[in-house]
Formats: sequence, structure tokens, C-alpha cells
Amino acid sequence: MKNSIIKITLFFSLLLTVSFALTSCQTLEPVPEGLTAKQLIQKGQDSYNTGNYPQSLRYYNAVLERFSDEDLPLYIEAKYEIGHIYMKQKQYSYAKPVFEEILDIYSKVIPGEIPAAYKKLSEIELEKIP
Repeated sequence: MKNSIIKITLFFSLLLTVSFALTSCQTLEPVPEGLTAKQLIQKGQDSYNTGNYPQSLRYYNAVLERFSDEDLPLYIEAKYEIGHIYMKQKQYSYAKPVFEEILDIYSKVIPGEIPAAYKKLSEIELEKIP
């Protein structure tokens, strides 16, 4: 009987491990061409909301690659979201330079030229880094 209980326990442990592994595997979709920056940001947010951080990072990085020269506020928004994902994952060594870059950008523009929200948010995130 004791041997049966051990086998059952091992079986359920294995089943639980396999179930966890299958649910935590997330497929990465290709980033479609032709989407606007706002559409990419929305897709990044949707992926973030479902916990698919790698896919979310792909969308935000696509914004940086495709639109970085066209729209500074969108660039800052995408950069902030990337830093925020790193913070969520406790990858502080990746998050810190992102927020520092955002603050550096703000130090070089005329106040009011770009929305100040991400400046404050970046300062708050930097304060959280151990």
C-alpha cells in the first residue's frame, strides 16, 4: 500500500510538472508588417496583459525599429513599456539603462515638447531598483 501511495504521488507530481510546463510555454508570433506604431503598442499591451512578456517585447521593439525616427513620444512610450516589462521580471540590470535613457532624452528637450508622464514614471521605476 505504501508503495502504491508513492507511485500515485509521483504520478501526480509528474502530471503537475508537465501541465505547468505546457501552460508556461508561449509561442512567439511574427510581428506583422504594415501595422502603425499605435497598433503595435496595443498588441504589445495585449500580450503583456496575457503574461506573454517575450511577445510583448517583440511588439515594443518593433515600434523602436520601425518608428524611432518619426515620433519621439511613441519612442519613449515603447521604451518605457520595455523597461516596465523588465521590472516586472525583476531584470533590473536591463531595466535601469532603459529608464536612464528616457530621463536623458527628457533632459535634452524643451519642457512641454513631449508629454512629461513617462519622465515621472521612469523616475519612480528607477527608485524601485535595488
